[in-house]
Amino acid sequence: MKQRFLVGATFAVVFLALSLRPTAADGQHQPDTTVNALLNLNDLLEEVRSNNPSLLASRLKARALTFRRDQVSALPDPTVRITYQPYSLLTALGTQRSQWSIEQTFPYPGKLQLRGAIANLNAKTKNFESQAFEKTLFLEVKQAYYELYRIQQQERHISAFRNRLESFEQTAATRYEVGLDVQQAISKTQLERNALSRLQFKLAEQRHVAVKTLAYLLNQSTTSLPLDSIQVESLPFIEFDTGALLDVALRERPEIDALRATARRIDAEILLARKQFKPDFGLNITYFDIGGADVPATASGRDAIAIGVLMKVPLQRTRLRAQLEEARVYRSEINALRESLETSFKTEITGLVHQLEEVTRQILLFREGLIPQAETVLEATLNSYTTGDTDYLDLLDAERMLFTLNTDYEDTFARYLQITALLEQVLGIDSLADLDIFPSLR
Repeated sequence: MKQRFLVGATFAVVFLALSLRPTAADGQHQPDTTVNALLNLNDLLEEVRSNNPSLLASRLKARALTFRRDQVSALPDPTVRITYQPYSLLTALGTQRSQWSIEQTFPYPGKLQLRGAIANLNAKTKNFESQAFEKTLFLEVKQAYYELYRIQQQERHISAFRNRLESFEQTAATRYEVGLDVQQAISKTQLERNALSRLQFKLAEQRHVAVKTLAYLLNQSTTSLPLDSIQVESLPFIEFDTGALLDVALRERPEIDALRATARRIDAEILLARKQFKPDFGLNITYFDIGGADVPATASGRDAIAIGVLMKVPLQRTRLRAQLEEARVYRSEINALRESLETSFKTEITGLVHQLEEVTRQILLFREGLIPQAETVLEATLNSYTTGDTDYLDLLDAERMLFTLNTDYEDTFARYLQITALLEQVLGIDSLADLDIFPSLR
């Protein structure tokens, strides 16, 4: 009677442990946290946008260049010349004691405007490069964030499996006492728990790396970084049109805008190089200080003023032609870079879309096939175990198989998130959810 009671108790423990086991839908992307406790990705991105020192330095460099236009588009400073004559020069009007002159040069019409436009476009290019750098930092934040999410989910599976193993170990020990199980069942359970501990150590190391990366990007110490729970909503699986995505990239990527600004700058440099063949002009006014002297009565003794015009003649034509050709070659380089960038976008988009399709098929296989099948096998094994048709090791193997599939699913889903982050960076957008040109497969 006592033996029968113990056997019934062990079955109750097993049923209770399995009934508390989270299902695939429960454990996969529904963390049990309040909204206020979540480590929100958008908040992290805003933090990087506000506090990352490298990004701030990039913006400051772009802002500093905006002041270049007023410097290069202004007229050259006038030249003032004062000539004193220690030994006065006697002229018909009197003794010439000194000369006072002022000279102002004027570049050929259009040169200053072109120099200002070149400086302005150079600042715009640097600003677009800063935006591209921001997108790169955002990608690093997303990658670290999704890595932390994967670790969190797998740690939850480990914790749940460890709890069930403790119940199984108690069950195996009880059945061993009444002669229904062998010592190997207890040893196998203990070995499984040790393997979980090793996996937890590995995840802890990976978490440390991801947290350090986030802390660096956020310009925070690892101790001040909030390590709240992370929740990721499953993005809708999308049928991607690579042609439409390429149009998005060409429209949204800051690198394209930077190339456009650079092309316009070089066009202005070509115009300026042509204008260098034109002469610059100058104007000067000289005042002659005439003092009194013994001069004929017919001399008036008035001071004298002279007005002169200067012209800078561009005689070094070889240098000017080389300058013009250099600008033309740079313009051809921009055309080649634009073509190369488009090819790179198309190649990256095609590759990432292919990866997303493959990973999506794997996720659906996990959700609709492997995990439900493993749950069914586990339930059937449990029923056989309760009726004595199978042993404890078969039950443990079935439970381990479901645990392995759940952790593999988290790896696959995290890879899906990582690829979407890469695709968002290639397209130059913050989130694929912002796209409204594709049908959802939710």
